[in-house]
Amino acid sequence: MDGPPPLSPPSPDLPPGHAAREPLASALLDSRARWRDFALLSADLLFETDAEGRFTFLAPETVLGHPAESLIGAPAVTLFAGPGPGVFGIGAFRRQRMTKAWLECADGSTACLEFTLLRHGEGLRGSARDVTAAERRSEVVARALRRANALGRLLRLGQRQGGAEAALGAMLAALPAALNCQGAALLVPEGESWRAAHVVNHPPPLHLLPPPGTLAPGSLATGSLATGSLTTGSLAGTPHHAVACTEAGPCLLAWRDPQEPPLDSDDRELLAALALPMAALKGEVLRQKALTAAADGDPLTGLLNRRGFTAALERQVAAGGALVFLDLDGLKPLNDRLGHEAGDAALRAMGARLRAAAAREDLAARLGGDEFCLWLHGASQLEAECRIGTLGAPGPLPEWPEAGPAALRASLGVAMARSGEPVAELLARADAAMYAAKRALGDRRK
Repeated sequence: MDGPPPLSPPSPDLPPGHAAREPLASALLDSRARWRDFALLSADLLFETDAEGRFTFLAPETVLGHPAESLIGAPAVTLFAGPGPGVFGIGAFRRQRMTKAWLECADGSTACLEFTLLRHGEGLRGSARDVTAAERRSEVVARALRRANALGRLLRLGQRQGGAEAALGAMLAALPAALNCQGAALLVPEGESWRAAHVVNHPPPLHLLPPPGTLAPGSLATGSLATGSLTTGSLAGTPHHAVACTEAGPCLLAWRDPQEPPLDSDDRELLAALALPMAALKGEVLRQKALTAAADGDPLTGLLNRRGFTAALERQVAAGGALVFLDLDGLKPLNDRLGHEAGDAALRAMGARLRAAAAREDLAARLGGDEFCLWLHGASQLEAECRIGTLGAPGPLPEWPEAGPAALRASLGVAMARSGEPVAELLARADAAMYAAKRALGDRRK
């Protein structure tokens, strides 16, 4: 019995056996297409390279925006962004997974791919999936963590200090290292310009900053030291200095040498995060100084009071100098005749005389009532006598001509500081010298 007829008659034009190979070739092609389709369900790139690292196979039809056909025969390493041989050049002798690399896209951007590689003859066979979004998210998180760690370190450094001024100084001193900057400064507005209240390393480039009123609180201004340009608002370009402003007024400035890489967004955000606590510290420093001035100062004359003068003199007396003790003459008759407003004017006028006579390191004080002191730091006996020659001389009382041409006058005595002498004894000697001078001239207060 004859067998079944063939599925299709052999073509008289084909060589014997070709009819059997045609379905097999079709099945192989179909199998390869199926493999390719299934592989691309879990991968964004399939490839093979030869022994020279050139692409021999690529899928899909478009790879990172490049037509796959245009890359066949091209060195695989040309796709890599940045230096290094990349994953295509390692010649893997065993399977490798989770190998990441950044590749160049056709539009000039970059994409991060995670590769699985296997040795294939003298070349490589592998697949890759695009993990750009995950990598960028991880980068954002890592940058935020680094910024938070740096901020935390600086804040903890400030907390370990003994007071607001020490905390502000320590944090500002550590800021250039944290930002890899040339210098940093805390600025305070002063009229139409800025004044550097605290500076680290180098004088700040104040001439590049706009007037205080043009920078909105909470904003960042950036610019380039090389060009002298500065923009406010959005942080475009590649600036080498930035200033973060606060509603309290102070601003935090950091700058980098133009030859160095520019300040990036992380640097600027850290600067902005530090501006508010450092401005608060500056406010606390000013508040403490105001409280100290109120406790140590005389509100009528603006000079030191007895407490402030004694404390300051304790710190200076070891260096030597002359202590001048003054007693305002005729204050009671002036009060009786013209009232206490005229007496207060006489006290203020004597305070003005002392301020005019005091050098930078000298101390001037109203000890109470009509008693004043002037410490001439480092002065000799002769120098002291020359400087105070007219300090108690009679003169008119400003704005009170009816008080007479000699209404403002004082008796004074001078005592030179002795090595190891307590301040109280120095004050007592100067007071005694003043009363001796008053007795010699007669009591002019009556």
